[in-house]
Amino acid sequence: MLKKYIKKYGLPLVIIGGLGKLTSIICVFGIYGHWFVTLLPEKSGNITIYLDPENTVEEQLTTLEEEVKKHGGHGERLSRVLYWRGWSERLVPGKYHIVDGESIGDVAHQLATGDRESVRIIVPSGRDLDVIAGKIATRIAADSVEVLNLIRPDSIRWQIIPNTYDMWWETDAEGAINRLINESQIWWTAERLEKAKSQGVSAEEAVILASIVQAETSVLSEAPIVAGLYLNRLKIGQALQADPTLIYAWDDISITRVLDIHKAIDSPYNTYKNTGLPPGTIRTPEPTFIDAVLNPAEHDYLYMCAEPGGTGKHVFEKRYRDHLKNARKYQKWLNENRIYR
Repeated sequence: MLKKYIKKYGLPLVIIGGLGKLTSIICVFGIYGHWFVTLLPEKSGNITIYLDPENTVEEQLTTLEEEVKKHGGHGERLSRVLYWRGWSERLVPGKYHIVDGESIGDVAHQLATGDRESVRIIVPSGRDLDVIAGKIATRIAADSVEVLNLIRPDSIRWQIIPNTYDMWWETDAEGAINRLINESQIWWTAERLEKAKSQGVSAEEAVILASIVQAETSVLSEAPIVAGLYLNRLKIGQALQADPTLIYAWDDISITRVLDIHKAIDSPYNTYKNTGLPPGTIRTPEPTFIDAVLNPAEHDYLYMCAEPGGTGKHVFEKRYRDHLKNARKYQKWLNENRIYR
């Protein structure tokens, strides 16, 4: 058979043809060994790889190689497949979950198409912006200082709705805040906006008031009553006289008993001196307290006083003279328990 081909085509062409077939066979086995072979050794377990959006393509390929090799896998083969297919430039940053038993080709396709995992971000309610920024940044590729600077302005802070959100791990600070603003706009439905309007406040003002309500009472059942009381005061132009705003103005959470000296502070957050709402929120309120402002209890209360005994509850009154009686009882309890500040 070989002599027949040599006689027909000549020795040089037969040799060239044989080498071509050999090369094809080698390529087939090479591709098989790179594409279809499992990336990780048997029973090695699943792994998670993070591709940083700040890294170059070369740095990302290095990360892939090192992380896979660290678990005994074919990191270099994975890089070669990505390069051969022209996929290295298509790598999508993010968090990737590599399952034990997946082939090199499947993982390469996963990386090139951005088939990555989201992460769950818990945005808490609270007063401390450092804590909130830290919670947002801790599970995504965002700098907490950048997040803090973005949420510090009152115009942004009021739009943060505490909740749990799914985000891509590679999300930066600006992307995270834009996402939260978008979620706020979704939360503020036409129905909620109409409810705010019916109470004589804007969406931002409703959140500011909700922050005061939440700081005033931790008893959720009281929230609509407290909200209704403050709204009653706003409608008649009476100062809110909300102790939590003074504590915020003094920036001293250790204050447990508001004194006359505290009421003298020169601050736009001093609701004893200034009528109306303060210029911004004093904390990031939970949605339930915003809903309490939008759906307040209807009553004629204008005064409230903490209930003696440290119950966290309040006593509500329509008349100032009745309020003074409750205030004296509470002050007596504070004195008896040596709570002077």
